[in-house]
Amino acid sequence: MPELTAEQLKQAFKNEPDKTAHTLGVSLRDFGYSSCADTWVKSEMERLIKGEQPRGGPSMFLSRWLKEGID
Repeated sequence: MPELTAEQLKQAFKNEPDKTAHTLGVSLRDFGYSSCADTWVKSEMERLIKGEQPRGGPSMFLSRWLKEGID
């Protein structure tokens, strides 16, 4: 079971988009995506939550987290 479910992640983003984007951005940067600014994460999360498709790389992580949660 994930530490944070997909629904919990979506709710966290809805309640505190800047803080959630920052936290996810830190995780992505830890994975080696050093160019992932918090502002990009925020806009990408908004796009993915609306049902748009991921655009490769770090967007794939965000998309998976939105579907499966975060371990």
